[in-house]
Amino acid sequence: MAKKRKRDYTYYLEPSGDVAFTNKVLSKNIGEENFMEDVLCKDGRKYNLWRCLSGLVFMLWKSKESLKINFKIFCQEGNGQIRNITKWYASRHKPKRETSHAKF
Repeated sequence: MAKKRKRDYTYYLEPSGDVAFTNKVLSKNIGEENFMEDVLCKDGRKYNLWRCLSGLVFMLWKSKESLKINFKIFCQEGNGQIRNITKWYASRHKPKRETSHAKF
């Protein structure tokens, strides 16, 4: 049986909404050395992106409302093209619904 190859993913965030405020929050959490301008992505457009670890993407996604930030998520597999995965990520990380229990 063949071994599965571990895939390397790099995640990127693109600020949206109040871009200046979101950039400020991201620079404090990610570090300015991870900011990249005019990055060409799979859709043929250029974006200003922040390179980010997957754990931090998850933490920022869960804290979007409390931090008052908004961003899109992009992903690159290995040396492949960078693509927008915001809709996919949102569908995988929906907040869990609270269950209501009947009270007697």
